[in-house]
Amino acid sequence: MTLSRRGFLGRSAAGLSAVAAGSVLAGCSSGSAPEGTVVSKPVDGKLNVTWWSHNNPSFVTANTTMIKRFEAENPGIHIVYQYFPYDVLARKLQAAYRARNVADIQQMFGTWVTEYAVNQLLDEVPSSLSGSEPTSRFWPAAVGAYTHRGKLYGVPHEYNLENGGILYNPKLARKAGITEPPATWADLVEAGERLTRIDSKGRADQVGYAFTGNDSITFTFLSMILQLGGDFWADDGVHVDFHSPQARKAWIDETELVTKHKVDNTTWYTGDPYTMFFRGRAAMAHQGPWVVASGRADFPKFTDLAYIAEPPYAGDTLKFAAESGWGEVVNAKADPKVREAAWKFVGFMARPDNARIWNLTSATVPALKELQDDKQMLAKAPYLKVPFGVLPHGRWVGRVHDRDEFWTYIHDAFVSVELHRQDPVTAIAEAEKQINLMIDEKIGP
Repeated sequence: MTLSRRGFLGRSAAGLSAVAAGSVLAGCSSGSAPEGTVVSKPVDGKLNVTWWSHNNPSFVTANTTMIKRFEAENPGIHIVYQYFPYDVLARKLQAAYRARNVADIQQMFGTWVTEYAVNQLLDEVPSSLSGSEPTSRFWPAAVGAYTHRGKLYGVPHEYNLENGGILYNPKLARKAGITEPPATWADLVEAGERLTRIDSKGRADQVGYAFTGNDSITFTFLSMILQLGGDFWADDGVHVDFHSPQARKAWIDETELVTKHKVDNTTWYTGDPYTMFFRGRAAMAHQGPWVVASGRADFPKFTDLAYIAEPPYAGDTLKFAAESGWGEVVNAKADPKVREAAWKFVGFMARPDNARIWNLTSATVPALKELQDDKQMLAKAPYLKVPFGVLPHGRWVGRVHDRDEFWTYIHDAFVSVELHRQDPVTAIAEAEKQINLMIDEKIGP
């Protein structure tokens, strides 16, 4: 099992699964969900606003910091904060909306937000907060899932990108005679080949370019299509199209990284590219910027780390697709006065001075355009220079309906080619078929 960003956030949780990406009003699994951790309780004489989030420690610290700052400016409002294990939150939101006892504010992952908005469960962001152009303050990739039919149903905190950067071990590169990080796609492939070492039994002593994690396979594929000038959505904007010349070329070139260039292979090691890199067994690894802070925390003695720009595959611009990340939504059924106070808190967190603190504390990339190349952020987190450089080139991945199934079908097609069970064209055609069947099932007749 590979460590995805969702796995990192949940750690001990099982992951999102499809629970929030399907019908949000469907029944939840049996068994009662734990009540989570209560940070603050209602206070008599104040307007109490409830807030739920997941339990990743850095997010909880960022959230509690925001509460303290907000309540200092707004002493008449009290945020009643509770957090839950990652997978529990997904199920609890689903069940609580159905039972009409959900919190006034919820910190949701962007991919979930679309489904709740479609089902008319979320309050529209008020014009007093959003202005005449409600999405203009945020990067399109970050805010895409928060919009439905031209209306905004939440405020994103982060730009959740998996493309744009590569973990790079300069010490291992120098041992292989490589003095500079790869600047082009050809350089990347060549470096991956030179940095891969296979023993006599066909096992990897060292992986050159670890990219075969579930997230990286899919995000790399979609990015390559976009860089070739294509699109992965069909003309109807609902289904996927992997039959275009751009999609086929991208898929063949990506699978050849393992079948021809042999820079990585899912059979070479157990675990994930992240762990391989931070244990010194992968010279390069394709991962989003979240791994830098995570790796330093998990492997404090590992120092051979640089986070370098991912070279474009085609052209001179690294175009890519991204899911919308974490942000706040408000329950449409909450009391009007509570909704007003809730949006006041959400708007407070979206101020640049507060957003800067939240993003630095949670080790996330800001959704606010105003914070691109922010000097204060770069001084405390220099690695952000790499993702800051590509933020304008990302687009929202779109409504994938069931995130896990969508990514799994592409991953399984990749492995099928890698193991020579199917040729590339047949494998990606099967993935397209399965994804479109899933979408049809989700949207119904």
